[in-house]
Amino acid sequence: MRQNSPRNQKYDPDRHAALQVLKEVNQDKRFANISLKEILRNRSLTGRDAAFVTQLVYGTLEKQITIDYLLGKLADLRRVNPWIANILRMGAYQILYMDRVPDSAACNEAVKLCIAHGLFALKGLVNGILRNLARCKEELKIPDPSLPFAENLSVKYSYPLWLVEKWIKDFGKETAEDILKPIGANNITTIRVHSSNTKDRLKELLRPHGMEVQDGFHLSEALCLSNIGDIESNIYYQKGFFTVQGESSILVSHIVDPKPGETVLDACSSPGGKAIHMAELMNGQGRVAAWDIHPHRVDLIERNRKRMGAEIVQPLVMDAAIENAEWMNKFDRILIDAPCSGLGIIHKKPDIKLRLTPNDLKGLPEIQAKILSACSLYLKPGGVLVYSTCTINPEENHDIVAGFLRNHPDFLLEDPLSFMPDTLHTAVQNRMVQIIPSRHRIDGFFIARLRRTS
Repeated sequence: MRQNSPRNQKYDPDRHAALQVLKEVNQDKRFANISLKEILRNRSLTGRDAAFVTQLVYGTLEKQITIDYLLGKLADLRRVNPWIANILRMGAYQILYMDRVPDSAACNEAVKLCIAHGLFALKGLVNGILRNLARCKEELKIPDPSLPFAENLSVKYSYPLWLVEKWIKDFGKETAEDILKPIGANNITTIRVHSSNTKDRLKELLRPHGMEVQDGFHLSEALCLSNIGDIESNIYYQKGFFTVQGESSILVSHIVDPKPGETVLDACSSPGGKAIHMAELMNGQGRVAAWDIHPHRVDLIERNRKRMGAEIVQPLVMDAAIENAEWMNKFDRILIDAPCSGLGIIHKKPDIKLRLTPNDLKGLPEIQAKILSACSLYLKPGGVLVYSTCTINPEENHDIVAGFLRNHPDFLLEDPLSFMPDTLHTAVQNRMVQIIPSRHRIDGFFIARLRRTS
């Protein structure tokens, strides 16, 4: 970490930055990735400083349910000041999960953060709770064996109890626990190399920037990066040599399998990664309509399209859930990457599980079904439609496709195996793809490939 400047020896600025993000996420309901990006740029944090702040933020959010459970054994925190709650969470994360941070340093820096926020009267409380946690952490890290099975999983893997119970009901105990298991290192960013470059060349270009670069797990276009800092400031990102895109997302475009000269629709496109990838698979020949309902998100598609040189991608503000006669039978292939709960990417965005409630899931299937039904009308006979989400819930995935097929006898479900690497064939059941992060080491996605027969 960076040393404090002589003008400010009161607290560690990196921990102060991480605390600010945690407070904004937990109390102000901001998205962690947006808040983190802003604070890294506003405070000009790069390299090791940026990596440390990022680890503190995402690590604390990832383990927050477990941390709150363990802290609750030491003190009643239900009415504690929001700054104190997040100081305790961040201190506990360092004590429990960061071996390279001495327990004494975690406690002392937490006290300094109390002082920095004018909470002098509570610094003794914070110090006492964290030092008590440090003394008995080995006993506390194992959940109470007397807890019911679902509660044990909730505490062990740091997921809300209602979601654990739902997945046990939907998938059974074994698969539910696989869904909850961590994917491994959560500080890795996956990129897709532009078709005009080679992976070996890009590796050599990125490594001098302090990044660790490795091949992806399944797909030839993918690289895995760590120690990336602010990726959008990287000169090779700005030049369009690569884009940030997970391997599951890359796989979706391969299952669409667009051909040069075709007319393709990406119905829920922003930020445009799949539309741009499909344009590359088409060798820049044909047309890819990239729709989104929000103008600012269409602007984002346009920026990414220009950066990546995808000239055949045509962004357009459009509500994909509303039928429009103008587009009937116009497209050879259609991708619907539907708005969803995002539960398959919790390992990258842990604030999802802290924000989401059972009520948030209720309206999604209706929207997804409307989009699928409306966009199916735009597909030419013989054309291919791919429905995908980045979630694991059957109501948003298998149930949507099954309901659509019942009401649309002119569509058939096709086997996706020929478009997938052998290493992902285990993700296919009943001709539909369900990727589980801990099993396949990539984002949790659902993918179904349909063909219109008449």
